[in-house]
Amino acid sequence: MTNADILRIAMEQHAIDANCSPDDFIRAENVVVISRPSENARRYLQLPFFCDLITYGSNIVASVDARVFKFVKKYIDTDYAHGCFETPQIHHLTSEFAKYGFLPCYQAEYWLPDVDVLRTAPCHYETRLLEREDFAGLYLPEWGNALSLKRPHLDMLGVGAYDNGNLIGLSGCSADCETMWQIGIDVLPAYRRQGIAAALTSRLALEILNRGRVPFYCCAWSNLASARNAIKSGFRPAWVEHTAIEKEKALAWNANRHFQTQNMHESDFWAALNKLVSDSKLVIDRPKGSRHPRYPNLVYPVDYGYLENTASMDGGGIDVWQGTGGDSVGAVICTVDLLKRDSEIKILIGCSETETRLILDAHNDSEYMKGILVTRK
Repeated sequence: MTNADILRIAMEQHAIDANCSPDDFIRAENVVVISRPSENARRYLQLPFFCDLITYGSNIVASVDARVFKFVKKYIDTDYAHGCFETPQIHHLTSEFAKYGFLPCYQAEYWLPDVDVLRTAPCHYETRLLEREDFAGLYLPEWGNALSLKRPHLDMLGVGAYDNGNLIGLSGCSADCETMWQIGIDVLPAYRRQGIAAALTSRLALEILNRGRVPFYCCAWSNLASARNAIKSGFRPAWVEHTAIEKEKALAWNANRHFQTQNMHESDFWAALNKLVSDSKLVIDRPKGSRHPRYPNLVYPVDYGYLENTASMDGGGIDVWQGTGGDSVGAVICTVDLLKRDSEIKILIGCSETETRLILDAHNDSEYMKGILVTRK
């Protein structure tokens, strides 16, 4: 195969995955299509996509759910395709997709072999070509990138490196679709930085090509070790893909699960509070400058009221401070009243930093009343 053949095969497969035409990836203008499932798509994809952004460098093809078709079409309406994959622009996707229970998640660079430079890299250790029957007993955590425990039936071929008969590195490939096999690589920590990964990856790539398939390689942009291996192995960047998935999965897939779960709970709390406010009528019964009916020394620094048809500890509606900056919930103040022996929350809506500081001071201007501020991040 030539490099042109390899790129054409990749785009033809991508067109099946994204429900578009192969020519869409080389147009001058951006393209948005509705995602559809296909039995010929890459087997690990969860179709239909909610949103999948793809660029081969000239434009963006977006394969999306119909609910966000118009939004994504506006989002990618730019002359700088690469900017749609970066912050701060990506935050616009986060805000919009969260409404539907999705979040941007997987962003990766995909690599294809350059047949003009692809050669088997040297290795100081014995290497062996492995067939499917040789994988028995190798589905272990240390080989979790080279082999797929979830889809072992797709693992087709491998190359192992051995030190005195012990497996120290393994490159494997899975038949993710009919025409393209994806390469994964693992090297034991004690044997890294010796060129083993490049030796195994490059040899496996050549074996895949010899069997009439296109090898491809994937890694996150921030995984520099993996990107370096791709380059040393004779691969070159081909396309970038960004995929949104269900919010719960997006927040849980990272190994730092405690932090991610905390963020998810915080996000849900503010979303619930926003809904409570938007579904309720706000009554301002104590405007700015008025005095407390029982404690005349307390002058309200900001409009103060409650949400009608809600309940708080004192039997009335949930208390609200309404600032001058709009209708967005920005914080809550949690209070403890030693005289009433109760605790409440006060919702701050549209409050500036100055207004927030005045409100917090008002809730701490007594030995019996204390409050803390919880700000929405």
